[in-house]
Amino acid sequence: MKKLFLACTLLFATIVVAQEQPSGISVNGEGTVKVVPDEVLIQVNVNEEAQTAKEVKASTDEVIDAVLKYLKKEGIDKKNIQTEYIRLAKSYKYDTKTYLFQANQSISILLTDVSQYDKITQGLLELGINGINSVQFKSSEMEKYESQARIKAIKNAKAKAEEYAEALGVKVGAPIFISESSTGNYPQPQMMRMVDMKESSASGNQTLAVGEMEIMAQVTVNFAIIQ
Repeated sequence: MKKLFLACTLLFATIVVAQEQPSGISVNGEGTVKVVPDEVLIQVNVNEEAQTAKEVKASTDEVIDAVLKYLKKEGIDKKNIQTEYIRLAKSYKYDTKTYLFQANQSISILLTDVSQYDKITQGLLELGINGINSVQFKSSEMEKYESQARIKAIKNAKAKAEEYAEALGVKVGAPIFISESSTGNYPQPQMMRMVDMKESSASGNQTLAVGEMEIMAQVTVNFAIIQ
């Protein structure tokens, strides 16, 4: 009886495993769309030092206030400007046996006109901005291009499946399962890195070349097989 029960259990387990095995042709597909960015997101830093926490916060607030007024004057929509929380730190100077307070605050600015980049960054420098943390190229029509990339990925997956099916002497049926692996944008090298904003401003050279960005989609599709 025990042997019969064990045999039935093993048979049931085998059936379950067989049912879990995917049937059909499983392939990965990729789709890429290249676009010219029409927006640029920049993050800049304000760093200040003073003898007291009150003084360093006041000087930081003064720079931030001037920056916000400048951006408003240049027509930057307030919804495209985001300030981070101010960060304060205190360090001890052994040579003078005094404490020094440091403040750091960053501002994220979305420029919907990339041609404003040089003018805006140089204007910010004159107001006391210390440097650029990051520059990210974007498109105002990301959803449209991501959709195009997905369609390309699906077509690529189907083409692969048909290639395998032809080699096997069968035909591709309807899709059984579709999974999106990832969708993202991958900017190509486009910007001359701004190590020192003062050097950039003094040279008067253009520091931004927009180029192209890639929007990529990856999918996994399982197609049925028609014998």
